[in-house]
Amino acid sequence: MILFLIVLLPLGYVMVQIFTNYNEAHLYEDTEEMASHYATILAEVANPDIEPLIQSMDQETPRKIMITDPSGNVVEDCGISGFHPPEHDIGTFTDPNDQQEYIYAGEQVEDDDIGEVFVFSPSDLMDQSAIQVQHALFLSGIGAFLLAFGFTFIISRQFSNPLQMMEGAANQMARGELDVEVPVKTRDEVGLLSHSMNELARELKRYRNNRQAFFSNVSHELRTPLSYIQGYGDALKKRLYQDETEKQQFIDIIHEEVHRVNRMIHDLFELSRMEEGRFPLNLELVYIRDIIRHTNTKVATEAKKKNTSLTVDIEEELPPIVADSFRLEQIFTNLLQNAVSYTENGHVWIEVSLKEGNIEVKISDTGRGIAAEDLPYIFERFYRGEKSRARDFGGTGLGLAIVKQLTELQYGSIQAESVPGKGTTFVLQFPEAKEGDE
Repeated sequence: MILFLIVLLPLGYVMVQIFTNYNEAHLYEDTEEMASHYATILAEVANPDIEPLIQSMDQETPRKIMITDPSGNVVEDCGISGFHPPEHDIGTFTDPNDQQEYIYAGEQVEDDDIGEVFVFSPSDLMDQSAIQVQHALFLSGIGAFLLAFGFTFIISRQFSNPLQMMEGAANQMARGELDVEVPVKTRDEVGLLSHSMNELARELKRYRNNRQAFFSNVSHELRTPLSYIQGYGDALKKRLYQDETEKQQFIDIIHEEVHRVNRMIHDLFELSRMEEGRFPLNLELVYIRDIIRHTNTKVATEAKKKNTSLTVDIEEELPPIVADSFRLEQIFTNLLQNAVSYTENGHVWIEVSLKEGNIEVKISDTGRGIAAEDLPYIFERFYRGEKSRARDFGGTGLGLAIVKQLTELQYGSIQAESVPGKGTTFVLQFPEAKEGDE
């Protein structure tokens, strides 16, 4: 509203000044025209008739008239005193008797007995019309102000109501009440902000649930190996074994569970560093075919033990990618070991090709597959589709979460496709290195 007034008040002032100046110019012009008109009339009138004519003119108009002879002496006047014909035929004059200001104009009369005729117009003759214009401008200004105030009030309410609801939602979220929903009524910036607020509430709720699930999962995952360690440790301390062979079995179990806990802590630490962006990578130009062949060699022995064949199909002359070779090998090793672990007497194959500027790697198996309800969550920490047999495969439940983080840190993407009972396929894509990447 202040901005509106800053625009409205100077505009009104300028309009008043323009009208006032126009009135003044019009009064000068009108006085000159009247003086010329009277000069024409007086040139045609005989001398004895001049005085009655002047008096009738004085009665019919608020203007005053003065006539001078050729020598400049006043012959007739209508109450103007103290005026002496000046050098200029137009100007302003103030009557010393009543201090009335006049605009005057003089015109030469084509008559031997009359010199000039002067017409005096009161300077306030047009004031009434100026006052009316000022009143009209004032009323229109008030109307415009009230109209602008109404529009401003309505629009401000449209803006403030959603903001107040968002403020209330933010306060609820600050108190930990995350079941909030701000109505999205528009598609403008306020509507987008409301939508973002709702997304934030959902993400915070998801984060809180994930955090609770994470602590629950960590405590659950640690409880099992620690219970084994404690139980078999007590058995060793109390010598509750029958012979040295059973004693060695207890020691092996303790060693295996300690190794499992150590791996879990190591994986958690690495995953935490990845998510916080504090995970160092030694990025360089890497050829995926070399990494795939080396990884295939590492898991070939385990695949042979499970009577599972490994097939590698790599397209010729693939360009390099920008990646950390050690971490890239960690990704493929994890995925291949999972494929081999979940495949009995089957087949695992790797396909590498170039598609639309990306190196695509497909790792497929003919294993038991993943249930459709489990597929969206396999990259979450501690999520296992094989809950009843999770420990049979010796994992920590963090492998695929680490794979996803490592893939994205190296500018790649990963997706999973699976058909229960027929197998699973992981599809990874990494952008090929551009010129100048080193």
